[in-house]
Amino acid sequence: MTCDVEPGANAAWLRPPTQSSAGRYAVSQRRSIAHKENLQHAAACAVMSKSFDNGVICCSEHNLVVVQSCAQAFRAALEQHGAAVLSEQESAAFLNVMVDPVSNRFKPHVNGQLAADLAAQAGIPRPYPIKLLVIPTGEVHQNNPLALEKLAPILSLFTVADERAGIQVCQELLAIDGLGHTAIIYTDNAPLIESFTARMPASRILVNAPGAQAGIGMTSGLIPSLTLGCGTFGGTSTTDNVTYSHLLNVPRSNTWPNWGSI
Repeated sequence: MTCDVEPGANAAWLRPPTQSSAGRYAVSQRRSIAHKENLQHAAACAVMSKSFDNGVICCSEHNLVVVQSCAQAFRAALEQHGAAVLSEQESAAFLNVMVDPVSNRFKPHVNGQLAADLAAQAGIPRPYPIKLLVIPTGEVHQNNPLALEKLAPILSLFTVADERAGIQVCQELLAIDGLGHTAIIYTDNAPLIESFTARMPASRILVNAPGAQAGIGMTSGLIPSLTLGCGTFGGTSTTDNVTYSHLLNVPRSNTWPNWGSI
């Protein structure tokens, strides 16, 4: 997930349907029951968030984590909402054009560009307007540019075996590039939300909401702000969305008690 005070890589993930669970689940970090409508909502939120300002807002998604059993359906849902999920050959061609071979990071000109323009530069066509580029990957480490913050309409897609592995990957992604920032989960399963919240080293745990819009307070109860604290996780002084109240000097007076009358 990411940040203005301290950049980071947001993680989002999806979990497969579970006969024993009554909740719904879909993206960002994980979930219990992934009904078709849940996957559609998760995909719509990911596209809406990352294309909002072409990925410049740091609290937008940077990584998607999906459980294997619902991966194919989620890919289809992403494409239905305007994302281009790249093939292995397309991914190689795209990274060859967009990643600096020396720094092994995305080139600066990629930041804030339209997904359609980036796709055109790499020769990646689709029969529909491309709003988001999704690149499958499996390497969770610092040397993988797809595991890092991406200030562009580009998302990595990690596929995991089960829910436990999904939570582990989300923790690792935050540790690589995003400690203290934001994590997102799509589910109605309260125990799962509590478990996810307790295990994520993040200041904002968003539930069933697009990262960009909810993280800055547009569609959530968070303080409207573009400066997002990462707490001591990320080496900052607050986990809040920073606003004017954090800049006020508040004096406090104190009167010495009359101990003799006590």
